[in-house]
Amino acid sequence: MSEHSPDATAAADGVESVADDKLRGAIAIGAEIDEPPHRVYYLWKMGRLPGTYKDGRDLISSKSALRRAHRNRARTGK
Repeated sequence: MSEHSPDATAAADGVESVADDKLRGAIAIGAEIDEPPHRVYYLWKMGRLPGTYKDGRDLISSKSALRRAHRNRARTGK
């Protein structure tokens, strides 16, 4: 298996399945990134939350995308 395959990336992020990777709601997303729910909505509207979209009235996000973005932000400072 290649080190860049989706399975390897998911395993590196500690996610076992697609269902385990999803966060539903601003509260759950905020708990993952240590931000309050109102800041989660602001970051989403500004396009700063990768892998996050709105489904009806709920925000849905991917844990692995948030972790990957946090890792990149911590490394580059942006």
